[in-house]
Amino acid sequence: MGAELKELGRAFAVTLVVLIIQLAGWHYSNSLALLGDSAHVFSDMIALGASLTAMWLAMRTPTSRRTFGFHRVEVFAALFNGILLVLMALVIAYEAFQRFGTGYAISGGPMLVTSVIGLLGNLYVAYHLQHEENLNVRSAFMHAAGDALSSIGVIIGAVIIIFTGQYIIDVTVSLLISGIILFSAYTVLRSSLSILLESAPYGAEVHRIEKAVLSVQGVRGVHDVHVWRTCSEFVFAMMHVETENVKLIDARVISQEIEEKLHHEFGISHSTIQFEPYGCSCQSQKSCHLLEHKKGRKHQH
Repeated sequence: MGAELKELGRAFAVTLVVLIIQLAGWHYSNSLALLGDSAHVFSDMIALGASLTAMWLAMRTPTSRRTFGFHRVEVFAALFNGILLVLMALVIAYEAFQRFGTGYAISGGPMLVTSVIGLLGNLYVAYHLQHEENLNVRSAFMHAAGDALSSIGVIIGAVIIIFTGQYIIDVTVSLLISGIILFSAYTVLRSSLSILLESAPYGAEVHRIEKAVLSVQGVRGVHDVHVWRTCSEFVFAMMHVETENVKLIDARVISQEIEEKLHHEFGISHSTIQFEPYGCSCQSQKSCHLLEHKKGRKHQH
C-alpha cells in the first residue's frame, strides 16, 4: 500500500504540471481540442487526489463497528471519478458542436508543443501505474491512458492545422476525445458499480464455485453460495457444505482444501464455510435462503 501511495503521489505531481502547461497552451492557441485534453487532465488530477485520500483512509485500522475498515472508500472514489469523466465528456462535446461553422482561429504551434509535453507526462504516469490491481490506481491508469490517446489526437490535429489551417480538425479531435473519455468512464463505472452491488467478480460465478467445491474429497453437496467484494482487493465467499458424519479435525482438513482451491482458482481471499450433515441440511428444510429468512421475519411481525 505504501508503494502504491508513492506512485499515486508522483502521478498527481506530474499531472498537475501537465495541466498548468496545457492550460497555458490552450490560452495561446485557442484550441478546443487542447481545452478538452486539459479538462481530461484536470479530471485526472481530481481522480488521483480522491484516490490518494481513499487509499490513506483504507490504511486505517478496522474498528469494532467498521470491521472491514475503510477499504470500501476506494470504490466510492472510483465511482466519483467515473461520474466526473462523463460530465467532462458531455461538456467538451457540447462546446465542439457550438463551434461548428464559427470559423474561429487557432494557433497550431503552441497547440503542438503543449500536446507533446502532455503526451510525455501521461505516458510517464500510465507506465508507472499499469501493473497495479487496486481499483483506484487502475482507474487512474485508465485516466492517464485515455489522456495519452487524447494527446496523440491533439498532436495529429495540430500538425494538420499548421499545414492546412482547417479549424474543423480541432472540432473533430474534440469529439474523438469526448468518446475516449466516455469509454474510460464506462470501464471505471462498471467496476465500481459491480462492487457496490456486491456482484461476484468476473469468472467467479456461483455455478463454477459449486463445481470446484464438489470436486474436493469428502464433500457431498454445496448450497447457499454467496460471493462478493468489499473493494477491488478483497473477495469474500460464504457457503453451506454437506459432508458425511466426520470428526471436527477432518472437517478442518476439508475446509482448508476448499479455501486453498477457492483462493487459487477464483482469487477469493476469505471464505466462511458452514458444515452440515449430508441428507439433513438446512436446504432440505428451505431455511437457508435469504428470501426465506425475509419471509420468516414478515410472518413474525
